[in-house]
Amino acid sequence: MSEYPIDHLDDEESWAIIQANQIGRIASAREGSPDIYPVSYLVHNWKIYFRTGAESRLRKETDGRVVAFEADIQILRHFSSTVALGMARTLTSDEAAKVLDQLPIVEFAPDSDYVWMEIEPSEVRGRRLNVIDTSR
Repeated sequence: MSEYPIDHLDDEESWAIIQANQIGRIASAREGSPDIYPVSYLVHNWKIYFRTGAESRLRKETDGRVVAFEADIQILRHFSSTVALGMARTLTSDEAAKVLDQLPIVEFAPDSDYVWMEIEPSEVRGRRLNVIDTSR
């Protein structure tokens, strides 16, 4: 265990957190105010993909805009969080959508009309918070 309360994660460690999860959060600015959307997602070819309703507020407010995507994990006395910054865009390739449809993803509304959205991170950064034993 680190003697420091916060460790910065390298790219490999940061991506490992994103790849190990299925639920994350997307933060965006909505009419000048921040908003956070929980999403189920998958990682394919170093991009983050999620589905949302074709007419959803999430799509309308993030398509073509830079967003922050966050995933986290807790293991014993360590809490790690990774943030990926990148442009969110609606996937327009039917071929790409067919590939993604074959990959495992947590289903929230399987019968809904949805579109795939993609985030290609331009920056990924992570931190590990270490619980320090103060009883010594």
